[in-house]
Amino acid sequence: MFADIAREALTYLQNGGVIMYPLLVVSVWMWALIFRKLIGFSRMFQKESPFRQCMNARDDAADSDIGASWQQTLTRDFFAVHTGEQSFDKVLALSLADAQCTRARKHIGTILVLAAAAPLLGLLGTVTGMISTFDVMAQCGTGNAKAMAAGISEALITTQTGLFIAVPGLFMGNFLRRRAENMNDKMQRFAIRMVGEE
Repeated sequence: MFADIAREALTYLQNGGVIMYPLLVVSVWMWALIFRKLIGFSRMFQKESPFRQCMNARDDAADSDIGASWQQTLTRDFFAVHTGEQSFDKVLALSLADAQCTRARKHIGTILVLAAAAPLLGLLGTVTGMISTFDVMAQCGTGNAKAMAAGISEALITTQTGLFIAVPGLFMGNFLRRRAENMNDKMQRFAIRMVGEE
């Protein structure tokens, strides 16, 4: 059964022509980044604790692992260098939160670019497939239906593959971007509340 699926996939790749290989690379690269971001977000949100609990735990070595990784990092870095002067501390807290947010947003832009590039590669495959169809028509006329079908097949397969990669890629990229924006808001609120702490 697995051998049949592999054989069909290989035939599909060959029928799609040379553009199928860049499409395959784009798909693998995009989904590797998506899974990496999903795992990263799940780790960042693990053990997330209320603000007051994080503040109470910051001086207690036994409770040093309370809170999500981003909460621990923000709390540790802020209280290591804060001065007690409100304006400086606010800038410091927000810059530390921005650094965490940048880490959360990393690779999301790349995912969206790869998802947007997939249908363009599919369109390129459409053009090359139609060119090969017209080449066959120029050499053999319209009598060689089998040779014409190969070019049309290449055009349709690459278009289909490009859209098949792009639609879930754009959905997942926007989902991850919204998740990063929500995390950004949460970190900013957490950072501002830290400024009022002694």
